[in-house]
Amino acid sequence: MLSIKPLWPKRWAILDCNAFYSSCERVFRPHLRTKPVVVLSNNDGCMISVSPEAKLLGLKLGAPVHEVREIIRKHRVHVFSSNYQLYGDLSRRVMRILDELHPDVLQYSIDEAFIDFSHVPPGEEESWAHEVCLRVTRETGIPVTIGVGRTKTIAKIASRRAKKIKQKAMYLADENIETALRDTPVGDVWGIGYGSEVKLKAHKILTAWDLREHPNTPLIRALLTVTGERLRDELRGISCVEPGEMNEKKMISSTRSFGRRVYDRIELEEAISTYVGFACEKLRAQQSVARGISVFLRTGAFDDKTTYHRNDGQIFLISPTNDTGQFTRAAIDLVRSLYRKDVAYKKAGVFIFDISPRAGQQVDLFQLEDERSASLMSAIDLINKKWGRGTVRMAACGTKQDWRMLCEKRSDKTQLEWNDLVIVRREFSSLGK
Repeated sequence: MLSIKPLWPKRWAILDCNAFYSSCERVFRPHLRTKPVVVLSNNDGCMISVSPEAKLLGLKLGAPVHEVREIIRKHRVHVFSSNYQLYGDLSRRVMRILDELHPDVLQYSIDEAFIDFSHVPPGEEESWAHEVCLRVTRETGIPVTIGVGRTKTIAKIASRRAKKIKQKAMYLADENIETALRDTPVGDVWGIGYGSEVKLKAHKILTAWDLREHPNTPLIRALLTVTGERLRDELRGISCVEPGEMNEKKMISSTRSFGRRVYDRIELEEAISTYVGFACEKLRAQQSVARGISVFLRTGAFDDKTTYHRNDGQIFLISPTNDTGQFTRAAIDLVRSLYRKDVAYKKAGVFIFDISPRAGQQVDLFQLEDERSASLMSAIDLINKKWGRGTVRMAACGTKQDWRMLCEKRSDKTQLEWNDLVIVRREFSSLGK
């Protein structure tokens, strides 16, 4: 007699690494596991990761580090510059474990991943999630939280509630949804930004439950476009967001502040060329191509208003591509048109837009190098993935790069570079001979 697998209801789980960057810094420093730790943004400007111990001291995400130096000094907070190679490596380890445990995993960001939990027997969601948390933490040293719900949006709410009560896993079953959504401010719902929150509150939509139960569909669409309507359906338990839509970016950016003021055009071209390389790498990683590129140059945001200067421009290529060389040439042309002599530039960046899937692109008769370009870009990506980002790059990126951002407190790349490996010496006693 054939056994038929029961049709269990659709459920999604989201794994979220707790204070991920701070947790990564602790992996190779066990003595910091109960100490306050913060990680700084590019150029050591703001705090982008704050450990729970640091939060208890009043340190908040996004706060400029110069405003809290006294708290850091008084409480001996451990401060690190961002080390994205370290974070990327540990992220890959976490995702590799998830791939081993579950058949359908979608990485959403460097520290989050959605898991299709439809194969988990009803009633066992939290126990399965708890086991995943334990294994990830045991094998990587990264503490994680898992929220489970009928949709991705509900799973996100479950994860947030689990963190608040310091629980590793939480499943929001149908009978618990109303209480959870009434306790969730509408601004805490996944996909609701500050501007949207203000609009909703003006119409007395204050909680996730208010949004879910609001009957006026034209109003929701007017306030939040069609995305808001789909978000409301997600809160009602109707899955609307397809996996492929979540990790395909519609615009890719790469921006940095310089470690010092930059006056020289050649140095600006080197910086922009470097940022183009990073953006194109992301573009190829999601199997996409693009036509548009925008470049901006500006002075320090807190410089005197009489000297503040910002300039930007954009170019559309003849046909969509993900070739770093083509975008680099376009970006350098933009820098030369935007550059102003005797201006002290402090920040620059690129935006790649008009993105579309690479598959199914119509071939341009005047672009015959597409196949050769794809092979070259693939080879560059493979080399950089194996030997580290920037191992192979465009000559326009320069070699010295003295303009690079400050990172005075960056941790060692202990598991990424030979020179940073820990040296262990073993001493033999006479008894052992």
